[in-house]
Amino acid sequence: MIGEDLCWSNSMGGSNCMLLDCDEQLFKAYKQRSEEGAENLLATWLEAESYLQEDPKILGTSLSPHLFLVNEETAKNIAFSTARKYWGRVSTEMQMYFDKYGLEAKFVNERLNAFFYTQKGKETFFDQLFAQHTIDLERLIWLVFGKRMQMEMPVNELQTIILYKFQDEYLVHMLYKQHASFWHWLFMKKVYSLFIHRPLEQFTFLYEIMGLFENSVRKSCVHVDNFVNNYKTILDKCITHVDKHNASCLAKKQLRLYQIVTHYCLSEDDYDNVKALITSFEVEWRYSMYALTEKEKVLIAYILFHIANREQQSDKVIHYGEYLLEDERLNNYAIEILLEYKELLPNRKPTPPAIIKNYQLNYLENLYAILLDHYVKMAFYEDGLLLLKEHVLASNKKINASLVQKNFSSEQLIAIEAYVQQDIALHVNNSLQHIGLSVEEWRRNYRQPEVPYHVVAQSASLHMLNILRVLFVTEQFELFEKLMEIYKKYLLFDDHFENMRMFISAYV
Repeated sequence: MIGEDLCWSNSMGGSNCMLLDCDEQLFKAYKQRSEEGAENLLATWLEAESYLQEDPKILGTSLSPHLFLVNEETAKNIAFSTARKYWGRVSTEMQMYFDKYGLEAKFVNERLNAFFYTQKGKETFFDQLFAQHTIDLERLIWLVFGKRMQMEMPVNELQTIILYKFQDEYLVHMLYKQHASFWHWLFMKKVYSLFIHRPLEQFTFLYEIMGLFENSVRKSCVHVDNFVNNYKTILDKCITHVDKHNASCLAKKQLRLYQIVTHYCLSEDDYDNVKALITSFEVEWRYSMYALTEKEKVLIAYILFHIANREQQSDKVIHYGEYLLEDERLNNYAIEILLEYKELLPNRKPTPPAIIKNYQLNYLENLYAILLDHYVKMAFYEDGLLLLKEHVLASNKKINASLVQKNFSSEQLIAIEAYVQQDIALHVNNSLQHIGLSVEEWRRNYRQPEVPYHVVAQSASLHMLNILRVLFVTEQFELFEKLMEIYKKYLLFDDHFENMRMFISAYV
């Protein structure tokens, strides 16, 4: 029977990579008969493991965790030896990359030797890996040279080292460029097998593991026509099984939250299932010892806010939007949510000076734009004006200052247009040089769908018109007239403006 002994293998084209016995044998079977061969080998092993919990075969045959979980010393040996093997020497291609940064070969090799062949370097490596749970070549270069490289690096054979602790044992796994689908398939199998055969409470950093699991399922299922539906089905079956075989614990709640976020992110304009999952989740966890935290309530409210917007339920948009803004709830928990669910919150750096921008690229700017849109739809114009006064990102610094200070001097109004021209120059040429030429190019082209800033102009046009509606109804006429002049000059879309003209006609 195979155990956790290490072997030095030549099966990866003579690369002598350090593998566990089970990885080595599965790799040989996969090379000979692809996934079918590896599955047959797993089935043979499973027959010998009579003590294991019944395998539901959601992702084929599972793997006994004792075959791939190792003690801390073994995990360190595997991770460090593999990193040194692949990243401890510089290839000709890699040195050409370093040459672009003025780093000579002798210096590069001295720094790598100091890292991989000293106790201090070893400790730095493990500190990083144990804290971050993954390491790749880009992060290693940052550790060794203290800088992040700004250009794309050559592809290395060793892509990523993964390390997670499960009670007193460790999952250590490598992802390689060669036969990448196998290494992703094997990581997927290992995580799945831990769900089936280990108590869920042994999972820490579950949201990270699930992100890696989802990526590996995607990479190993390239032959599947509809990945989204297949992954949601796999996930739901796994969670149903885990729910049935695990007592209430923090990891169980985190797994259900991951399920909600995943269904939302992968939804295709049908949110009934997401809303049903949220309702079930809130009922199950509301009064448990693991009741929802404030951060989790904010996360769910954020999802429901966007679902309500897509379903055009203005009352719910306003309810959830105001909840998220009250006491700066979203702002207070955004970083924590981003660390766990990177794809949920669009996180381009906010730009308080700018009014011309794509509001969908930052979670707060998008929130203000959506909320203002629904205030207008519900004719809550005073609420819209209050939003513009209290939150700079709902418009921009100059507009906000004009409203708050009631300063509608010609200098202040000229400054608003100057800011708009700067916004335009940055979108057209990413430079504040030759602003006049950039503005001319923008005015010629911004209505053309093929130019990269067309979507920016559309987003800014819709939001600017909502600001104008609020200013008009609340009788902020001086600012209204200046912004209308700016709108006609730099953002006018005929269909958008026709709606605005009809709006004003209805009020006159």
